[in-house]
Amino acid sequence: MNRFKRLSPFLGGCAAIAVLALLLVIYTLTRPVPMAGTKNITVDVVYEDGVTDHYQLTTEAQYLLEALKTIPDLTIEGTTTEELGLMVTKVNGRQADYEKDGAYWALLCDGEPCSYGVSQQAIKDGERYTFQYTPADTAGGGS
Repeated sequence: MNRFKRLSPFLGGCAAIAVLALLLVIYTLTRPVPMAGTKNITVDVVYEDGVTDHYQLTTEAQYLLEALKTIPDLTIEGTTTEELGLMVTKVNGRQADYEKDGAYWALLCDGEPCSYGVSQQAIKDGERYTFQYTPADTAGGGS
């Protein structure tokens, strides 16, 4: 019994390393893979009142934020962290304040919530991205 108690921390450490290795493999297999070359994408901004701004873009950028920075009439603001990149709180001067009223800007790709934030979202030719103002009483995606 004493022998098992001495091995227990070692086995726990091995299990933790195995789990971390598995998570690393899963991330490597599912991370966004940027597409090289020219891409044509569409970006829509749907405001709280339902009004939509529409942008067509041809870009060499590999990630969405890079591409958005080249659109002169589009401004994206928020807070940036190393882990998550840019968390969008304001689009074209319109604020979504989650802490105040639960509203946020949802980021969609072809109508579905993106798996990554605007900084890490790899883009592909022909995709449509939407920043959707989402009030607190609506469940669903995120930005």
